[in-house]
Amino acid sequence: MDITLKYKIVEKIIQSNDDNILNEINSLLGLSENDFWSELPTPVQQAIDKAKNQLDRGEGTPHEEVMAKIKSRFFNK
Repeated sequence: MDITLKYKIVEKIIQSNDDNILNEINSLLGLSENDFWSELPTPVQQAIDKAKNQLDRGEGTPHEEVMAKIKSRFFNK
């Protein structure tokens, strides 16, 4: 493999802010011995990634709002 290509790959890794890509590289290189991510079933990984992306887009519901709905639904009867 060309050394220039290696440097380009390293540069892209350093510049990346994409957790999915970094986690994949981490898994591919076996850098983390205790990483449970790779042991999760693919559908679970996909669901977690989808949820993280939704939160990044601001589509999540704040914890306080969820708790208020639960309390009003189950404790105010």
